[in-house]
Amino acid sequence: MQKNRQSSDLRRSGRSRWALLARAAFVALFFGLELAGIAWGLRTPDHTLGFQMFNETSRLTIHLFREVRKKKRRVLVPLPDGRWQAPDATGKLRDYAWQERVHYSPLNVLGTSMHARYGLDGQLFHLQAALDDMVQHVTDDPSTLALVAKVDTLRNGVPGRVELRAEKP
Repeated sequence: MQKNRQSSDLRRSGRSRWALLARAAFVALFFGLELAGIAWGLRTPDHTLGFQMFNETSRLTIHLFREVRKKKRRVLVPLPDGRWQAPDATGKLRDYAWQERVHYSPLNVLGTSMHARYGLDGQLFHLQAALDDMVQHVTDDPSTLALVAKVDTLRNGVPGRVELRAEKP
């Protein structure tokens, strides 16, 4: 009887060793992926997956412009409310509005200083994506050559100015 008990203990210890190694491998893989996600998130402009307990105290004020051709020169036409009218290729006057494409605050608020919730770099990254998207949807406006955003910034008390642009395809 004693021999049977010893052989079953040896079999159980072999299985429990594999179970322990499998658990340790799972824990190492799980926490490794968590740390990799955090490290990756802190490198992205909008800190996706990179939680920051105390975000920066940054603000931005967006001024939107259309770039058009006048007398063989490119000039900027201000769009204080984000709306404009332009004739399409057939000559029919069409309405365009920034807020119809961009619903995310603070990017849809023009001319007003707003808190950059996810940091200034993140908001500028998303603003460039919004400009690119908007310019893709005004293809029937032949007079608009580009959309330009001049952004007054305040990053932790330090003022600055950034210009972003999106050329029509």
